[in-house]
Amino acid sequence: MKKKITALSSVLALSLLFAGCGNQAASNGGNSGNAGADTIKIGWFGPLTGPTATDGTHSRDAALLAVEQVNAEGGVNGKQVELVAEDDQGKPEEALKAVQKLINSDKVIAIVDGAYSGPSKTVAPKAQEAKVPMVAAYAVHPEITTGGDYVNRVIYTGPIQGKAMADYTVNELHKKKIAVLYVEIDYGQSIYGAFKEHVEKLGGQIVIGRPFKMGDKDFSSLLTAVKQANPEALYIVGYYNEASAIVKQARESGIEAQLLGVDGFDSPKYLELGKANTEGSIFTTSFYTSDSREVVQNFVKAWKEKYQGEPDMLSSQSFDATKVILEGLKKSGPDREKLAKAINETKDLEGTSGKISFGPDHEVIKPVIFMTVKDGKFQFVTSKVYN
Repeated sequence: MKKKITALSSVLALSLLFAGCGNQAASNGGNSGNAGADTIKIGWFGPLTGPTATDGTHSRDAALLAVEQVNAEGGVNGKQVELVAEDDQGKPEEALKAVQKLINSDKVIAIVDGAYSGPSKTVAPKAQEAKVPMVAAYAVHPEITTGGDYVNRVIYTGPIQGKAMADYTVNELHKKKIAVLYVEIDYGQSIYGAFKEHVEKLGGQIVIGRPFKMGDKDFSSLLTAVKQANPEALYIVGYYNEASAIVKQARESGIEAQLLGVDGFDSPKYLELGKANTEGSIFTTSFYTSDSREVVQNFVKAWKEKYQGEPDMLSSQSFDATKVILEGLKKSGPDREKLAKAINETKDLEGTSGKISFGPDHEVIKPVIFMTVKDGKFQFVTSKVYN
């Protein structure tokens, strides 16, 4: 698929273009987007270049797989669906440019958000302002869905993930002295904040909580402080690159605490980079390939056939976000306002990450899954719905 890239001279110009989105849509048939076309266009944006390109590529590929499957079944109400993908480089300002292009130039009917929390939080008000439905695949910051009725999310928020791990750590693992290292971005801060709050409510103690930056490689000073605090568990809130380095360096420094993590661990890269040091670590996620449900096994099979590998959590989340839009389109047709309503009314949709329903806050209702690493492989532990 050939991508067209439109550059804007400044963020100010971009803001002015967004301000005119509503009027421009009205002059082209109100909320109907590309209703008169032979195909229905949906957009996707996320990081295809930069340090998080692997995640973005998996997300885009999952969205493309969902589109190809619906097209093979005859499309949506007789029309084929086209996915238009744009690279945000993992940067909020590039996400703004990408979404502006998708809305104004490509005239997409809806957008799959395959970005992280920072870009997603920046773009969400713009999608709402333009009244273009957007479904966030894996961005967890609570503010993303708070602007109105056009933005939904198929992953639970960071605070839910933090609360879930707090409950599991204190009540199931019976660990009360906990150290936390968290990535210094919205993702890490929102999860850590909720985890700390709920650990303390449950009678536990955060003996040390320190941030790190994406791209960091040497964690020796942080881990020296962790070792001095002598925790029973070490909670690492970050993505697989930094997480695998932390667990490796933690074990090498003699830290024997129970290793805990988040859905950023959920990639084969975590096992590949962290090697035997990942053994026994426990993390929260929303998907596992050994789930026996038919929708999961069909997805895993299709992914392996198309991409010669195993799907991860980001792939699953992005596939589900796209399916939510596609299923909504079957009910609404290519009308943005009707599509937003259909998405909000999603109930018990069989997704690869669980049955998907949305609450009145546009947040997904589905179980948090706990996984562990056993014998060098991801293994299911348990799951539970948290509110």
